[in-house]
Amino acid sequence: MLARPPYPGLSRVTAIVVALLIVFPIAACGGSGVPGRVGPPLSASEAKGKKYQDVVTRFENAGFTNVTTEAVADLVIGLFAGDGEVKEVSIAGDSDYTKNEKFAPDAPVVIRYHTFPAKESATPEAAETPTDQPSPSSSPQSSTPPTSEEVPSAPEATSTPGNLTVENNSDLVALLSLKDPADPSVAAFASKYQGRIIEFDGCVVAVSQHGSTKTRFDYLLYAGNYDPDSAVGPNFQFSDINYYDFHFPADNSPGSVPVGTNLRIIAEVGKYDSKTNLFQLRPVKTNMR
Repeated sequence: MLARPPYPGLSRVTAIVVALLIVFPIAACGGSGVPGRVGPPLSASEAKGKKYQDVVTRFENAGFTNVTTEAVADLVIGLFAGDGEVKEVSIAGDSDYTKNEKFAPDAPVVIRYHTFPAKESATPEAAETPTDQPSPSSSPQSSTPPTSEEVPSAPEATSTPGNLTVENNSDLVALLSLKDPADPSVAAFASKYQGRIIEFDGCVVAVSQHGSTKTRFDYLLYAGNYDPDSAVGPNFQFSDINYYDFHFPADNSPGSVPVGTNLRIIAEVGKYDSKTNLFQLRPVKTNMR
């Protein structure tokens, strides 16, 4: 008995043609690669926010041979973008590419990432002397380096007889010991000593963006060492400042000032708002503790 042909009613040649028509379209759809071209492992939007070292590795593993990095010194305290996080990736000048695009392996890939400015870019006073702040009556720091005649007056920011400390002012001792930030004595102290310089040990308990800006912040400060379960003293606030407004000395400057940071604060007494219970201070000099 003859075997039943695989395609009943069709000749062998016709059957082969049908088989080829079935196989080749499938094969054609199965491969989307372009000879000599490579695709990015991440789209432009996916790369943002990742650590730049990881992005470099992934592009090199994908076959790109011309990968470079570029630091963008735009961070202030690193709250909204971390040090080393990718800001932008461009391939052959295209910073809006997708993963479906193909490029030559040697197409230039530039990975730009966030980082902090060099410490030398701080105000000249901070770099030249450890006592770098003006007296309460002077204007904010200028970017002009001090002359030799001006340097002797800079120690205004350190402990001097004119500054109020817990060693020489009983009102400040009482203020820093308060359990209630709305105590009437806070308003009395602000009124009596507005414009004077106070020195005390404090800590950062909250940080928030100031308005719609991304480079200026409001810092809530308590007296003493940071303790998430207790608070003492008024609700001090540094309002609308950036990193350099802390006036850290060159040899005692942190990379950032997050919640929980213990500080030695030298600041000018500002106004007290009884509605918000916020006691404004203007930083004159700050040291890490």
